[in-house]
Amino acid sequence: MTNLDAIDRKILQLLSRDARLSVERVAEQVNLSATPVRRRIRQLEQAGVIRRYTLDIDMKACGYGLRLFAFIKLQSRDRATIRDFEERVRALPEVTSCNLITGAHDYILEMNVRDMETYNLFLRSILAELPGVFGIETSVLIGQVKNEVPLPY
Repeated sequence: MTNLDAIDRKILQLLSRDARLSVERVAEQVNLSATPVRRRIRQLEQAGVIRRYTLDIDMKACGYGLRLFAFIKLQSRDRATIRDFEERVRALPEVTSCNLITGAHDYILEMNVRDMETYNLFLRSILAELPGVFGIETSVLIGQVKNEVPLPY
């Protein structure tokens, strides 16, 4: 379902700001009754446009005071190395996001950890031991300027 009309986009904008909005409240905002809005939301879910509903958690309040990004370079980019690396990364609960990127590195991993000591242990005992890893560069988040989830238009 790639042909989203203006109403679908408005529904997505509203739900991306607050996924707990009732169908009735969304319907008010898009000037439709609840039934067609409910049907549209179901279609968006079935088409995979809406993939999941999730929470925006304050990680610091949960004891994860350090957010960082690890830039990974692989020794080789053959299929087996890539497959093994990606399978292992998917299984790591510490890694909240892993993206294949262009440039000097192959992947960027995002993580939230309790402190630098925790990351140092994770880096040495797990991350550096992943199959095919040739190099790791880490950047620590020192401040966040913007973190928006809503559909940009």
